[in-house]
Amino acid sequence: MPIDVEAVRSQTRGVLSVTHLNNAGSSLVSRPVFDTVMDYLRREEEIGGYEAAEEACDRLEGVYSSVARLIGAAPNEIALAESGSRAWAMAVYSFPFVSGTRLLIGRNEYAGNVIALRQIACRHNLEIVVLDDDADGQVDVEHLQRELERGNVAMVALTHVPMANGLVNPAAEVGRRCRAAGVMFVLDACQSVGQMPLDVQLLGCDVLAGTGRKFLRGPRGTAFVYVRAAVLGRLEPVMLDGHSAVPIGVGGIKVRGDARRFESWEASIAGRLGLGRAADYALSLGLDAVQERVIGLADQLRFELAEVPSVTVHDRGIVRCGIVTFSVKGNDARNIKASMADRRINVSVAPLFSAQVDCVPTGDTMKGDMVVRASVHYYNTEAEIQRLVGFLR
Repeated sequence: MPIDVEAVRSQTRGVLSVTHLNNAGSSLVSRPVFDTVMDYLRREEEIGGYEAAEEACDRLEGVYSSVARLIGAAPNEIALAESGSRAWAMAVYSFPFVSGTRLLIGRNEYAGNVIALRQIACRHNLEIVVLDDDADGQVDVEHLQRELERGNVAMVALTHVPMANGLVNPAAEVGRRCRAAGVMFVLDACQSVGQMPLDVQLLGCDVLAGTGRKFLRGPRGTAFVYVRAAVLGRLEPVMLDGHSAVPIGVGGIKVRGDARRFESWEASIAGRLGLGRAADYALSLGLDAVQERVIGLADQLRFELAEVPSVTVHDRGIVRCGIVTFSVKGNDARNIKASMADRRINVSVAPLFSAQVDCVPTGDTMKGDMVVRASVHYYNTEAEIQRLVGFLR
């Protein structure tokens, strides 16, 4: 069934005050998610934190099932975290790297992931190989295949949807080739979860990290990581506590057998319950319907922007998503963002093409080529797109 736009907008209080086109940054939460978080915090206020957590024990267990259903996994393959970057890192830093092996990454890999991989490469004497883009701007799977055939590859790390340029990388094809080569495949799905269907079996990934705050419409400070059950035993977390392991004998420990080995004991129970409610909300709408609505709005925005003189749309890829990036000749992206904010239109800015990994944008280099990033979601309307385009005209 198509999305009932009026119904979802009636459950999204933020649409009454802003035109929110920054869903790749942080979406407007729905009323059910807000109520879930606030109701739990109220119980903490009334009876105490430990007591409220014990009362909500079964509901918290249900969060793992909800997230698992969202991506086609099993609940024991899910761990919860406070950010997508931390969720991704918990698994990647735990990999038993062998000195002299190679890491293959996409050219549009998220900058934070690149920084972490560079640190890992220095620690373990690894070589990072940056895969080429193909003619459409997505990761070149033929270059990937050549590098896999060369051998000595420890891991392939890929961002499914880069933070800018609108494309969706061919993750399933990457996964198929990695699985055939017996190479660990780590997928950063922070920008794809919640705006399109995901199935870890079809994607062929061993690790998938997602965040709550973006297209999933969950609370900030929530995230998850999927680790395929068959590889869990190979990944011993770099940090353990009384939640992730138990002492045995004299001087020994036993690490949990499920993905929760990557968690720590203390967490925001309210946030996690909100994450589970956000997953349930997305599932109730249907991710196919969500994707159809998002792609339709994004395509309309790209078409309208292309009709505006002096506006250049920078999106690439064969398959595109709800992220739309553009620049306006003679205008700084930050100034455009600020002017739109004055009119209660929320957008963000991003480095052009997510910044090539050869030069991760930090410090003064962030003053280079920046674009405006408008990211639509299913609760946005055609009228809101016209508001943005009208301002640019």
